[in-house]
Amino acid sequence: MYAGRVVEYGEVDEVLDRSLHPYTHGLIGSVPSRNRRGVPLNQIPGMTPSLLNLPPGCAFRERCPQATDICSIAPEFTQPEGSTRKIRCHSPVSPAEPAGRSTGTQTL
Repeated sequence: MYAGRVVEYGEVDEVLDRSLHPYTHGLIGSVPSRNRRGVPLNQIPGMTPSLLNLPPGCAFRERCPQATDICSIAPEFTQPEGSTRKIRCHSPVSPAEPAGRSTGTQTL
């Protein structure tokens, strides 16, 4: 959920292990883990928008490393081919990319 809207949902393992929405991807990558010691943590750049004055289109676009011009139009939920989950994004992350690698990083 970002700015009061669900942006990705599906089976827990699928969302946690292979997130597609850039916000979900960045958020999961920002959580430290004993299994990932020394692995850079994700930092999501920018500030969250005011819920009283959300930007047009995708509320995450100002902070999103995947953003393109189409993100100025609010995305509807789509279901990626071969998946049971749904995402609200015009520019999803590649499912092969490990969580937390799409934005700035910091080593813990």
